[in-house]
Formats: sequence, C-alpha cells, structure tokens
Amino acid sequence: MKNILFIIALIASGYSAAQNSIDALRYSRNDYAGTARFTAMGGAFGALGGEVSGLSINPAGVGVYRNSEFTLSMGFNDYSSETQYRGETKFDGRFNMNIPNIAYVGSYKGDANGWKSYSFGISHNRINHFNAEKRAYGNTNTSTIIDDYVGILNSDNPGTGSVVDGNYPFGPSEAYNLYLIDYIDNLVGYGPRVFFTGTDGSNQFIENIEQTRTIETSGNQSETQFTFGGNYQDKLYLGGSIGFQTISFDQEYSFQENYTYDRPAVSTDTNTITSFTETNSLSVSGRGVNAKIGIIYRLTENIRAGLAIHTPTIMSFDETFLYGASSEFANGDQLSEETDPSQFGYRLRNPARINASLAYIHKQSGIISVDYEYVDYSNATFNDRSTFQNDYSMQNNEIRQNFEAAHHVRVGAEYKINPFVVRLGYNYQGNPYKKSLIYNDESRSTYSIGGGFRNNNFNFDVAVNLRETKIRSYPYRSADAPVMTTENANNLIFTVGWKW
Repeated sequence: MKNILFIIALIASGYSAAQNSIDALRYSRNDYAGTARFTAMGGAFGALGGEVSGLSINPAGVGVYRNSEFTLSMGFNDYSSETQYRGETKFDGRFNMNIPNIAYVGSYKGDANGWKSYSFGISHNRINHFNAEKRAYGNTNTSTIIDDYVGILNSDNPGTGSVVDGNYPFGPSEAYNLYLIDYIDNLVGYGPRVFFTGTDGSNQFIENIEQTRTIETSGNQSETQFTFGGNYQDKLYLGGSIGFQTISFDQEYSFQENYTYDRPAVSTDTNTITSFTETNSLSVSGRGVNAKIGIIYRLTENIRAGLAIHTPTIMSFDETFLYGASSEFANGDQLSEETDPSQFGYRLRNPARINASLAYIHKQSGIISVDYEYVDYSNATFNDRSTFQNDYSMQNNEIRQNFEAAHHVRVGAEYKINPFVVRLGYNYQGNPYKKSLIYNDESRSTYSIGGGFRNNNFNFDVAVNLRETKIRSYPYRSADAPVMTTENANNLIFTVGWKW
C-alpha cells in the first residue's frame, strides 16, 4: 500500500521522469534527426539507401553504397511554447546547438557476378531532444494542490507522528510540516487549512489562489549504430545493425501557489499563509541496445521497395531526484524542507518497429519516396533491477490502458539541377494514446525543406523543419482545469560530406 501511495505522491508532486507511462512514451517515441538531406526529405529513406542517417530506418541502405563516405552535421534547435491555463496565456522558448549526425561508411568491391560490394558503416544520430521550457499561470478559488496531499494521507490515515517524520515524502509530509495541512478529527481526518484566524479573532477565507507551474527540461537520446550490408547484382540489398543508445534527461520543476483573502493579510497575522512553493530536480542517464535487419529490392529500374524490422530497445536507467518545499506567512516568517537525494534504477523495454517503404527514382534527377512505420506503444514495459527491486505491474497496466498502436508516415521528394538539388519532406507521427482518451491527441506533423550543392566527391546541404505538437496535461492530480500547451520545434541543419 505504501508503495502505491509513494508513486501517487511522485506523480502528484510533478515528478514525471521515471516509472510512469509518460516516461515510457518519452523514451520510445523517436524523433529522428540526422543529415540535412535526411531531414529535408522527412526521413523517407527506407527504400532509397545510400544515406547515412537513413540507416537508422533501414540498415539495408548501406548496401546501396558504391563509394566510401564521411559526413558531419551541425544543428540549431529553436523551441517555443504557448501555454493556456485558466484563461491565461504564457509564452516561453529555448535555443540550442547540437551535432545531429556524424558518420563513416566504407564500401568494398566484391564479386562482379554475385555480391558486387560490401559496406560497413559507423553512424551517430540524434533520435530525440528534450530541450523545452513551459510555464503555466492561472487563478482559481476552488482548487489547490494541497487537496492532492490531503487525499493521499486520508487514503492511508496515518498517525501525525508518521507524517511529521517524513514517511510520506515529495508532498504530503512537507505540506503538513509547513502548516498547509491540519489533522481535523477522527471523523474528517486530514484537511487543508482553508481558513486562517487573524490576531483580532476574525476568520480569513481564501478569495483567490494564484498558481504558477514552470517546467524546464534538457537532454537528448542518441544512437551509435554499427551496420553491415551487401549488394547482390544491383538488385537485392541486405543489411543488419546493432545500435547502442545513450539517454540524458534533466528537469527542473516548480509549482507555486499565492493566497489572498477576503480580508487582506497584514504583518500581525502570524497564522496566515501567503504562499506555498514546491520544487524538484531530476537527473536521468540511460543506455540501451537494439538490433535491426532490412532489405531493399529493386522491382524495376526506377522503383525500389524496402522492409525493415527493429527489435525492442532494452534500456537501463539511473536517476537522482531531489524535492524541496517552502511556505511563507504574512508576518514574513518562512519555513522550508528538503529531502535527501533519492537514487532510483530501473529497466525499460520500448516497442519493436516495422518499416515498409517504396521509392521512385527518375533518371537520376528526381526522387519520390514514402515510408510507413508501425509501432505499438502499449508494448512498452518497465522492469526492475536487482539493486532496485520494485513491482511495476501498476505502471505497466497504465501503459496498456493509455496507449495503442500508432501509424507513422514519411514522405520525401528530391530534384537535381546539377550541381544543385532541392528537397521537400513531410513526417507524420500518429497519436500514441487510445482513441477513447479523446482529450489526449499528441499526433505530430513535421514539414521540411532544404537544398544543397553536390559534385563528384563533395556535398554541402542545408535543411529546415518545422514541427507542432499540442499537449494536454494537469498541474496536479485533482486540478479542475487542464493546461493546454502548443509546442513548436524548428530545426536548422547544415551537413558537409566527402566521398572517395
């Protein structure tokens, strides 16, 4: 029972980086980045091959290479958010630089009458970035985060000594010790201090609660992939790879409530609480491994078809969590509490993927390519580690209840006007939430455009993509109004490459 309450307390306090369905989705939903060419064409390289970042989609693409190649990319990410909460709107943004791709492919001649060439590739691509900043602000007189913590305590009805000693951390114990919660009686149990007595003996009732939530995140998820494949008679291309992922995620969270009353508080009101603030910081590091196999087949001189299967990525995470809270009174007094750093470790298996693709190549001057990807997000599964044993059945049931299979489509086009080239792309990621959860539609649409210069052994490419995502969330479990956030992520990528 206490384990369940512990998890509820974590979620209620804004602790969202581990051991719940949102976190399983965060590390399972790939937002592929890479070279400017790959980006400009929406990542639709499953049937094309010959593109280092496309090996993340279909490793058979390494067999298309006839020359060795080295590429290096530089990316600039511009993130902005518009958040609406209780009739108020806030705008925030962040900017960062990154290296979305660096890769080498070596191609070697084989038997001209059989396997004509073999290729080996080492590539490092960014598949997720977590840089964001979101701030929600609104006013209410009917809802407070303290109701969450009262509910947690009354569900277990512990003695006040247990609460004071911190046996209900990350919210309930701190709120009680900071005088936001009282024990009323055996019939009512715990309750929020919804009114306060002034020094003149009159009661002061809460007239308004000003709420502010701020979330700042940073980090990325990258994959280093070792790929090997071959080319049989310029007709059949096979490839396989092993990928090693690294994940870093950091979050700074703050939630504040400022209280005003029907009779304004004055400095002599020693019992009048004017604000409550809780903060937490989370640092996560992870690593994972997966395998991919793929095939590309030339149906005609101009048409290619591709198929690739990605195994689940087996991930292991370590994280550190720190929680603090404070309260302030009308007379200027302040109280604060902070937990000791908490260490956690767990495993996550994210879903397998199936990619099918088709491409049309017109006289080496034009390309149209379409990829389809199937991912069942309900198959993500948490597991414990020997040093951090825990029962994750509740979290895994939450994943099954919230998520379902999603369908992703990538479309790309390229046209060459030697030595220049222009490109367009579109990437659609389907909603991972079940259709029954009608308010949780987190489908994504990304539009991209780019171009470049190419000669026999050198290329310089540039791409821009624009993505918008709408997210519905609640600042705490019992909140009576949602936070609606529109995120815009714009990326500018430059790539230089050499072939020999």
